[in-house]
Amino acid sequence: MSDEQASAGLPDDLASKLDLLPEAPGVYLLRDARGRILYIGKAKRLRHRVRSYFQPARPGDPRRDRLVEQVRDLDTIVTASEAEALVLEANLIKSHAPRYNVELKDDKKYPFVKVGLKHAYPRIEVTRRVVADGARYFGPYVRVRDLRKLMRALRRLFPLRSCTDRRLRQGGRECLDYFIDLCPAPCTGRAEGDAYQQRVRALLRFLEGRGDDVVRAFEKRMHDLAAELRYEESARLRDDLQRIRVLAEPQQMTDLDRPDMDAIGFAVRGSFAAAQVLSHRAGHVERIWRLHGGRMARAAGNEVLSNLLVRHYQGRGQIPPLILCSQMPGDAALLAEWLGQRAGRRVRLHCPRRGPKRNLVQAAQENAVLMAEELALMAEGRRRRAAGAIFELQSALDLATPPYRIEGYDISNVQGRHAVGSQVLFVDAAPRRSGYRRYRIREVKGADDFAMLAEVLRRRARRFTEADAERPDLILIDGGRGQVARVVRVLREAGAERIPVIGLAKRAEEIFRSRRREPLRLPRRSAALQLLQRVRDEAHRFAVSYHRDLRSRDLRQASLEAVSGLGPRKRAALLRRFGSYAQVAMASRAELEAVPGIGPHLAEKLQAALQDARRRAAPQGAEETRGEA
Repeated sequence: MSDEQASAGLPDDLASKLDLLPEAPGVYLLRDARGRILYIGKAKRLRHRVRSYFQPARPGDPRRDRLVEQVRDLDTIVTASEAEALVLEANLIKSHAPRYNVELKDDKKYPFVKVGLKHAYPRIEVTRRVVADGARYFGPYVRVRDLRKLMRALRRLFPLRSCTDRRLRQGGRECLDYFIDLCPAPCTGRAEGDAYQQRVRALLRFLEGRGDDVVRAFEKRMHDLAAELRYEESARLRDDLQRIRVLAEPQQMTDLDRPDMDAIGFAVRGSFAAAQVLSHRAGHVERIWRLHGGRMARAAGNEVLSNLLVRHYQGRGQIPPLILCSQMPGDAALLAEWLGQRAGRRVRLHCPRRGPKRNLVQAAQENAVLMAEELALMAEGRRRRAAGAIFELQSALDLATPPYRIEGYDISNVQGRHAVGSQVLFVDAAPRRSGYRRYRIREVKGADDFAMLAEVLRRRARRFTEADAERPDLILIDGGRGQVARVVRVLREAGAERIPVIGLAKRAEEIFRSRRREPLRLPRRSAALQLLQRVRDEAHRFAVSYHRDLRSRDLRQASLEAVSGLGPRKRAALLRRFGSYAQVAMASRAELEAVPGIGPHLAEKLQAALQDARRRAAPQGAEETRGEA
């Protein structure tokens, strides 16, 4: 992370993504903390454009400041050219309508080049309206002014009629285009049908991206004019050639003749697998899905891809008839059968080797490679930061071994009622959910946090003697010197006195250690202190959430018992119908009335009682007690 990014307070993952941005054209999606898209933009150089958002703010740009304040994540899609990025940007904005893309939310359509094929003498024209009339449409083209100039250049190279069908039927004298060699005048019968069709076929080859011979013809003509000292005409052809090279690039993201399909690229880097799905609908790519398998990459690549596709299409309402893959997933026949069952028709998996479909898959593959590399590099960055925090913590606490496994504990209760304890586990400075445990306090009566903490650690310490037990390298208590002393006594009784114990007090962020009189104070920017804070806060969150669940459940149960006319049988019928008190509280009036014995009057009283219980169960400030110095 750069100093400027660090000073801006960016999350580590976002800062790492900024450092890994490619020097390539593409589209970027800025997201908030909940993953919602805030802004979609395009860039000639993604690295330069996206990083500019997080540089010192320009004066007088409050809208940009509000956007940057909300950004917590970003995605990028690399494209073949800047023009293609602009088309993809417009399509994605139309699909997602992000709140900060106000200037691009209109329904503007980019122009297409249309070549009508049903007529004996087709003409070439520019249109913004695409219809199923048998004509060939090419585009869209985003540089409208250049497109007009390109059209003039094409008419010089491919002289075709520009008049309407009505004018052609009328016949008559030649128009001015005939005399300046821009039209063969089919209206007069001078144009031969075969020669005209041959010229049309050459134009179609050029617009399909197979126009190398056209470019060579321009170059030859340009050099010939320069040799004849006709420099102005040569310069005009030079400019036309430049426009052709830009606008004649075949569009991978947009093709109106292409059926609905998904193109999937897949890549593995280290222990990370990533896939990118380009959903091609109604002639253009309208959505991009980013999938990653993380540690699943230890399996074979085709098996990981198969798992990713199952996970992706389980949540999709529409499945296209054709799915293009950079490599065939494992159990492809079974996967295709399952997809067909979900779609209600045949779904084909295919790995194209050449042509436009291969180009679309290649675009997805390039982005999947970038994503896999990004995941691997970010994981390596997190590992290095975690190692730095762990070794810094070892040095600060003077521990014999690095604290790779840290267990955090906390107590939550309201005046001794609904007392619970929590245990969280951090391995390599990251939470390990499989090591989380919740404890209901059974032995302690009244509000005695010290005794409750001792009960939790006593129950936990019983497992330290098991043969396959993994002991923590460090135990962190949310509290001060008194809590630490009590826990050390419990561990000594259990024969686990060699496990280091520390307490982290909330008010001053002081670290209390056994056999040390003075607390340890680390700098606020210390990676070791920040790691301890994460463990302490996670233990507190886990304890408070469990405490609130128990309190809400007991309040709902008490509320049901207090409702007159709702005896044990009717309460049992409610639990059989809904499964729990929480589901009873979420039921509608009609659902309650449908339970045998619960009429409209009783359902109304029941809902009122449950609403009152919900209000009483809501948190009232800092009512949960917690251990502190």
